[in-house]
Amino acid sequence: MVKDRIQYGQSIIEYDLDYSERKTLGIKVHPDKTVQVTAPLNTTEENVREKVVSKAAWILRQQDFFLSFHPLTPPRKYVSGETHLYLGKQYRLKIVETEKESVKLSAGYIIVSLRDKFNIIRVKRLLRSWYKTKADLHFNQLFREKLHLAKSLTKETPMLKYRWMEKRWGSCDRNGTVHLNLELIKAPRVCIEYVIIHEICHLAHLNHSSAFYELLGKLYPNWRETKDRLERLMV
Repeated sequence: MVKDRIQYGQSIIEYDLDYSERKTLGIKVHPDKTVQVTAPLNTTEENVREKVVSKAAWILRQQDFFLSFHPLTPPRKYVSGETHLYLGKQYRLKIVETEKESVKLSAGYIIVSLRDKFNIIRVKRLLRSWYKTKADLHFNQLFREKLHLAKSLTKETPMLKYRWMEKRWGSCDRNGTVHLNLELIKAPRVCIEYVIIHEICHLAHLNHSSAFYELLGKLYPNWRETKDRLERLMV
């Protein structure tokens, strides 16, 4: 198996290349967003690259689709010294023992105060509650800023809801409600904005068709770069 890559616009597509006794070249995008290319035995690498370039837009659409099912940073232990994200920046976690419970940002730290600093379950709950409070502010502000985009897509005013999700960044249901994963509060604001616009586009197209991506490109021209940033930072 050979590893290779091509550049398509601002995006880099890496792929694993294998050869087999087949008549046509096949490209498969896996749920982990890896790309597998299987080519006939006599195919040159140059011809393979040409074929991958010709299918690049489709590959990126597939990766973007699978990206929605791959949020979440690696599991955290909720101990002092561990790094945690907030709005795209890394902060050190500092756990201190005090009578009054609180969570605050200070000098590059997220400081969690509680009676028993070894109570990991309580530390996690306090931190998640703090993230939720921050999401109340930032998610709603960004959603209000982008509501004008929805007016050309639906007569109804879409609603925003958010919760902790395990399998995707966001979704949009047939009732016009946009759902966001609270994990997004750890991402840069521009990435939250991208996911909101992505879901707003689903008000017109409840799928990942070419029409959907045409609309996404119109409303958010640099969505690929932002999606790549979200993927590099959070996955």
